[in-house]
Amino acid sequence: MRMIDVADTDNNQKVDFEEFVLLMKDADRDGSIQRATVEKKKMEGDNKVDLKKAEQELKKRLGRPNLSRDDLNASVYGNLSAVRIEETPQFVAAKTKEFDTILESTAAAKKANVTLAKEKVPEQLDDRHKLMFLRAELYLVVLQQKAVDRCCRHWDFVLDIFGPEKAFLPLTQEGALRDDLEILKLPVLNDTLMKDDFGQHVLFLDKRSVALTKYEARALCRATFYTFQNRLEEDEEAQKNGVVVQILTPTSPTTWNIKFSKKMLSWIRQGAPVRLACAHMMYPAPFFSIMFRVTRILAGELSSRLKIFGGSESEVMENMKKFGLDRDRIVKNLGGTLVLEREQWLQERADAGK
Repeated sequence: MRMIDVADTDNNQKVDFEEFVLLMKDADRDGSIQRATVEKKKMEGDNKVDLKKAEQELKKRLGRPNLSRDDLNASVYGNLSAVRIEETPQFVAAKTKEFDTILESTAAAKKANVTLAKEKVPEQLDDRHKLMFLRAELYLVVLQQKAVDRCCRHWDFVLDIFGPEKAFLPLTQEGALRDDLEILKLPVLNDTLMKDDFGQHVLFLDKRSVALTKYEARALCRATFYTFQNRLEEDEEAQKNGVVVQILTPTSPTTWNIKFSKKMLSWIRQGAPVRLACAHMMYPAPFFSIMFRVTRILAGELSSRLKIFGGSESEVMENMKKFGLDRDRIVKNLGGTLVLEREQWLQERADAGK
């Protein structure tokens, strides 16, 4: 992860040619490129799902060896993103209590920002807040305290991008985003208000229409976080079922803000209170193979959830049907019929005090 900071020697939010050479040499030296290339080949297949393997992995993760096939909802992506857990009041109460117990025993330094948040905005760290992280980790709080770790990293991220003066303000246009109103208008991460056939919410990340290197990475993160986090807080189905992010890939390295990508991918991997079902990387440009290698490095264990969809528009749209998305649920920028009105969406939220 740190190699990007090393490569961006002039700290201008983009990687110039000489810096990129340095970055790729480092990646080649530690074997990251070779691993990414192998994974890319695997990913460019027809994405077959091994249901038996998914079932065995789920039983192991949940510590439930007697779990039946009827209990499973295997994802079309061949991962556990679509697993559904029955949430009875008794089950939820027990799991939130376990969450509190593990958080209490977590090292003070590790949970420093969570502790600060509890002091500043205790109403935000209620059981609903804890549930988002428990759902993201399929309630694996006892086995590996993953939900608690995710919560700690989430608040680390919030403090990092907003700073202590705004981190605890309401996540509204008049609150934490009051100085970011212009950058909020940029159609970077967009809520399509749509779900696929499997109940997973669809977001659209446009890395082609906006020259992202013109903007500071943390500012882009704040605007993106506003869209992402508000969807999660308002939509329990998105928390339970996960999200799909459709990405219109950049056409040039000069418009690819790597530091923004690094920060957001780190949060999604380790801090976001949601499961990423898949990221659809659409219509790759000629230089994309290079970008893809770096993105796979940044994505870490989520790299298997990055899938490429290239070819003609009709071919891509036909592929989308296999993943539960018809044209009317795909934005026009990607070949669908869905038209997004970013400023209208923002105005409606502002009128509602959001």
